[in-house]
Amino acid sequence: MKKIAGFLRNFLLQPKLKMVLGLAVSTGIGLAMARDMDWSSLSSAFGDFPVWWALISLAVFSAATAMRAYRWQVLFIGDKVPIHRLLLVQNVGIGLNSVSPLRIISEATQFLMLTLRYRVRGEEVAATLGIQRVLDFVIAAILLIIGLMVLPSLKGFAPYVICAALIAVFSVLAVPVVIWLGSRPGLTHLQLLASTSASLRELAGARARLTWSFLLTLGYWILLGLSAWVLAHGMRIDISLLVATLLVIGTLTFVALVPSLPASVGTFELAVFYLLTTIGVGDGDALGFALVIHAILFMPPILIAIMVFATWAITGRGNPIRLSSDLVAADPVD
Repeated sequence: MKKIAGFLRNFLLQPKLKMVLGLAVSTGIGLAMARDMDWSSLSSAFGDFPVWWALISLAVFSAATAMRAYRWQVLFIGDKVPIHRLLLVQNVGIGLNSVSPLRIISEATQFLMLTLRYRVRGEEVAATLGIQRVLDFVIAAILLIIGLMVLPSLKGFAPYVICAALIAVFSVLAVPVVIWLGSRPGLTHLQLLASTSASLRELAGARARLTWSFLLTLGYWILLGLSAWVLAHGMRIDISLLVATLLVIGTLTFVALVPSLPASVGTFELAVFYLLTTIGVGDGDALGFALVIHAILFMPPILIAIMVFATWAITGRGNPIRLSSDLVAADPVD
């Protein structure tokens, strides 16, 4: 049994093997969609494409990413990191994560950028990254449960919602576990664990910050849903804001778990297509919407990551920047 577990772990952690697996999954998805798809309806969906509505959707998505960066800033108790810097770091991490065969490098990239380049304390970065992830899990689970209660058409997704709720519960319970582990005498030699535990304990006691960050997280997901709803409205797809929000939450969670090609090509379209057709949207409208909302949600962070690393390659890394509580020096790439 241990050999099988070890084999699976090594298989899933190999980028080349994950790329092959993602290619196989995406190819299977493409064939399934091609078999079920009415392709003539797709061309009609783009016959009168609402460019202005797509731009408005992109603007709403940009506002959502800014709110997400502000949510992160609220969680910093010690170092006060400028929101424009957090916005940059956040998008670089998400962009690299999107194109990487290993979908686990977003937080690692953000941690390294803030600690090595901008000299933020590692324990505070680790604590805020962890709390952010917990808040995302909790809000996603709450919204999915609400959707399951008020939308009869989603009853078939009950097992998925239950899994999301369990993940949220386990993530919340993980916080006191990490705090407890960091205070154990036998583990105090693990400096990052001990210091992160102390930062988590301090952050857990900051009730006002956590409440505000919770509300900002809720606002972030609703804005993402609004971005999808605006595009759907422009494409004459009749869905509510709640359905659009649940669509975004469900799809982003699905593509994070299922092996796929970089930028979740294929798997993203599958999730959106089948969720929309389940509630009665036509094939062409569903796939056309999936392609456009995919570009809106994925392309900006990828482009930002490319521009940042291209700028660093041209100008050089420069000297590390040390943060102070009241003033942060300007960085040439921000």
